Parts: sequence; C-alpha cells; structure tokens
Amino acid sequence: GARSRGRSGWRGWTRPRRRGGDARGFRALGACRRAVVALEFVFVAGPFLVLLFCFIATSAVLHTWSTMQNYAQYAARMMSTGQIKNFTTGPITTANTTATASCASALTNAQVEYYACTGLPSWVNFTVTATENCAVPSVTVSISASASTAAVADLFSIFTGKTLMAKAVLMKEGVCP
Repeated sequence: GARSRGRSGWRGWTRPRRRGGDARGFRALGACRRAVVALEFVFVAGPFLVLLFCFIATSAVLHTWSTMQNYAQYAARMMSTGQIKNFTTGPITTANTTATASCASALTNAQVEYYACTGLPSWVNFTVTATENCAVPSVTVSISASASTAAVADLFSIFTGKTLMAKAVLMKEGVCP
C-alpha cells in the first residue's frame, strides 16, 4: 500500500486509489469481450452462410432433377400405354413421331407434354421432348432445364452452363399408329 498524507501529516497505511474506479474498469473489460465475440461471430458466420447457401443451391438442383425424372417417367407411362395419344403438334402418327414443347406454353391434359410439365418447380423453365419409335417399339420422354436456374442461390456459379436432363424410355404397349 501507500501512505496517504492528510492535513495533519501521515495517517498510516491506506488503500491506494484506482483511476476510474472499479465499475469503469469492469465495463471496459466487458466491452472488450463483446468486441471479441462480435469479431469471432463475423469470422465464423461468413463461411457458415456461404456453406448454407451452397447446400440450399445443391438441394434445389437435386430436388428439381428428381422431380424431372418422376414426371418424365409418368408422361412416358401415359404415352406407352396409349392413354395419351397427342403431342402439342397434334395426334401421334407415323408422320408425327416427335414433339418438343416448353412447359411455359399453354398445354392441355390431352397432350403428353402436359403430364411431363405438371408438378415441376415453377422457378425453372423446362423443355420437354416426346418421341414414339415404332421400329423398336418404344417411347421416350426427355425433360431438360438450366442447372443454374434450378439452383436458387448459385453463389460461385457452380451450376452455370450446365443442363439438367431427365429421360425415360419405355417399351410401347399395344399397337403403334
């Protein structure tokens, strides 16, 4: 300790004075800790958010591809069994064996492309190609879309320039036209 000196001289040992007092010192220490926590959060949150958006983009692409595959198989089954006998270009005949349509166009439930497009995610533009080959005999339904459009948040352009493709080939049941 230090000796303090009053008016009457030396009074013995007393407690030394601290600058700023106890409360101010602890507040400064708490503010410093909060700053460290904030910096740690910034360093951890940045990479975490990047990983989160990459997972979201990859999940959206996988979901879109899986849905495309399901609806390509469904449309091919409808076409192969003869339940649907029309393309967007007209009835399926020996002269009209292939048709390509966009899912954004006005489709009716009497067309193969309608069944391939129903239920696909709305944020992506799809192209459907349906073919009937009587030489084999088989039917093929293909659905394609841009992978970067399917990825809701493509941060690093991982999916840019890539195409998602789903294809179903089934044996034609019954008679070919």
